[in-house]
Amino acid sequence: MYRILIVDDEKFERDCIRFLIESSDFSLEIMEADDGAGALDILQSTPVDILFTDVQMPVMDGLELIRRSKELMPELKLIIFSSYADFEYARTALTLGVENYLLKPVVAEELTNMLSTLIRQLDEERDSRLQMDRQQTFLLQYTLQLAISDNLAYEKADAAILKQLDTFQLMILLDFNTSFLQKNYSAFYDTLQEHLLPDMESLNPSPNQALLFLRTIPEPPTFWDSVFLPFIRQHFQVDCYLSVSNPLSQYSSLKDAFSAVEQQMEQRFWMPDKRVFTSASENSTPESPENIDDNQQINLIKTALSIKNAEALQQNLDILFQKYRLSSNQSQIYVKFIFSNLITVFYPYLPAEYCDNAGSLDTFISRVYLQKDISEIIALTQELADRISASFSQNTDYIRKEILLIKEYIHENYSKELAVETLASIVYLTPDYLSRLFKKATGKSLSQYIRQYRMERAKEFLLHTNKKVIQIGVDVGYSNYSYFCQSFREYYGTSPEKYRQENFS
Repeated sequence: MYRILIVDDEKFERDCIRFLIESSDFSLEIMEADDGAGALDILQSTPVDILFTDVQMPVMDGLELIRRSKELMPELKLIIFSSYADFEYARTALTLGVENYLLKPVVAEELTNMLSTLIRQLDEERDSRLQMDRQQTFLLQYTLQLAISDNLAYEKADAAILKQLDTFQLMILLDFNTSFLQKNYSAFYDTLQEHLLPDMESLNPSPNQALLFLRTIPEPPTFWDSVFLPFIRQHFQVDCYLSVSNPLSQYSSLKDAFSAVEQQMEQRFWMPDKRVFTSASENSTPESPENIDDNQQINLIKTALSIKNAEALQQNLDILFQKYRLSSNQSQIYVKFIFSNLITVFYPYLPAEYCDNAGSLDTFISRVYLQKDISEIIALTQELADRISASFSQNTDYIRKEILLIKEYIHENYSKELAVETLASIVYLTPDYLSRLFKKATGKSLSQYIRQYRMERAKEFLLHTNKKVIQIGVDVGYSNYSYFCQSFREYYGTSPEKYRQENFS
């Protein structure tokens, strides 16, 4: 919708012009001023497309208003109207670029024809600007694509386009788990630009990647975790990983910056729970505490398999898992090669019926190479190890001494924080191994067992003491009263207060 400003010191005249415009089919937003000075104030704060002004007015006449408004808005369309058919007015108006002159009283048909012409001109100018903007955007994106590819042809691009490259301050690589951008790229980009990052450009390297070029650096540094990612989840119901460059002035070229964000994105293989990667996160991954030899470790696993020792198999696997959970000094391809070799060692020991259903050795190896992060590779390897260990012994009733010690510790310390790392340290096992051992021995995970014991103790306190519910929650290990009530309701189907009222003895 275009905006027209009507300027006349006579309210009756303004009302007549407004009535004629509103009676037509024009979609115009109408503003008014009663003299040139008031109109100039409006023009200084509000974009206007058409200025419709009288000539003779107090404070500032129409011709002076036109002179000053053209300085503010050179593209402004002008109409003057006056009750004086004076040649001098017309001649002065022509020198100011006014091509549209109406005499009072304004004839409806003349006004309609004149506005139709002006609106058509405005439409053509808008379309021309949009076309030019699209061409400029295409040329800029094309040049950016050449620049990150280090194709020297980009240096021959238009000087104005090359100058724009220097305005970018930050590069962001977005990586989605799916081909989300294949059908949603335009909507995704437009939404980001409208609501979050107005001064940016983008490329779409692949159906699951977007590359953003920002002319301003968002503040604070937590913007990406606290604002950007939640915005994407809310508006598109998808999640993604971000690799954020250093300020682009620190790189010798856009190609170097792009290589840096690609390399940073590799960190997601080692830290799948992390969403935002920067140059700082490259050095934040702790190194493995043990410098083990992969071939030696696989040989130990082979020995455990040959003697059917499930415990030795798991312990040696945990050492290998620990190394590759913590260390990112190897390439993804090398890590996948190591684990594919390990699965090749496993395959002859897998139960035949499991292989019949799950697939061939090539199927398992393909699954390894298709995984996006180390945790998924470890989970697949562990699944196969569990199948093999289960085939070594069918004695599921045997409960190890370590499990009894853990149960005893839980019973004596249920009011305290019971982290799996703390429990594992008591019996000198790794947290993962203890969790699997406990689940195998009891049929419950550690968290399920702890919750069950705490709920049973809470029930006893409710039925046989006069303690307040909030204190009972603290006594059984829940410092958060709301969370205690929620857990109790989920376990017993009712709130603690109601349970006490219905069962108090």
